[in-house]
Amino acid sequence: MRPVAADTQIRLSGDTTFTYTVGRVRVLENRLLSQRALHDAVAAADYAAAVDALREGGYESEPGGAGLRRMLGEHQSRLRSFLYESLPRGPLRDYLLSAVDYANLKAALIARLTEKEPTLHAGGLAPVEALNALAAGGDADELPEPLDAVARAALEVWEDEGDPYLLQQHVDRAAFSRRRELAAEIDLPFLDRYLELEIDLINLASLARCLNAAEPAELADTAFIDGGSLEYERLRRLARSGERDEALDYVRGTPYAEVAADAVSGGPVGLRRLRLGGSRRKLDFLRRARLASFGAEPVLAYYYFKRNELDLVRFILTCKLNEISPDEINANLGFSG
Repeated sequence: MRPVAADTQIRLSGDTTFTYTVGRVRVLENRLLSQRALHDAVAAADYAAAVDALREGGYESEPGGAGLRRMLGEHQSRLRSFLYESLPRGPLRDYLLSAVDYANLKAALIARLTEKEPTLHAGGLAPVEALNALAAGGDADELPEPLDAVARAALEVWEDEGDPYLLQQHVDRAAFSRRRELAAEIDLPFLDRYLELEIDLINLASLARCLNAAEPAELADTAFIDGGSLEYERLRRLARSGERDEALDYVRGTPYAEVAADAVSGGPVGLRRLRLGGSRRKLDFLRRARLASFGAEPVLAYYYFKRNELDLVRFILTCKLNEISPDEINANLGFSG
């Protein structure tokens, strides 16, 4: 059993830092929301009752969208503090926080093009003020590296193509390229496998969308992300050809047949099944990883579990604010009613 890279600050069992950190993770895990609390929030009569159902996880919010954003921001800041205390420096911390940065960058660029206020999330490395300035038409040079270069290139894509889809794809590919660079530096098998899983699920959804498109070839060259376990060039070729039966044969021969076959075959709710099945696969992977006896896996698993919880809380409470029915929320989350 090898230790993780030294600058992760988490070493082998017996090290006091490791023992303290894992003990803290176990305490925090007990504060994660239960499935029953999430179901109760979905079934609640209104927003206030839904927030009350989530109180076991420390969620308390004033009414309205501003209250929801403030509450989620506080939880994200606490999660960021946990990460900084567990991983004071190094590529592993940057790897985790880069996901927030690139999601914020995409939101800021879209807001700039649509002249709307961006929805940015706290908890990344890039200052939210610089991203807000970019959204308002400011200079990309105010962003830290390498986000500044990604933003400039994305704006060039927009000027050349005028297509928001291509702009977002550019940022997504840059985000995963950055994560692959950092993962290579960290050299942690858990991280490599989780990154592969994320890329595979995105690529399968892209394949399904290309096959559903009127002109599959137009999307194929920019739809896929390199670095997963699936064959990158084969995915592009299948998407270009639009041959659904051939694509289905390929997917059925992969470990993703159960979750992706319906989406690739063009089933009416196939993409939803792929999204929900993919989420379950990632959570199952994290549940196994949290029990690792050595290394950074418990910290990483908790971080991802909490991020997933915050996404669920945001979705459920936003639906409550917009008076979406419990049945519709359950269908989107894959919950039984």
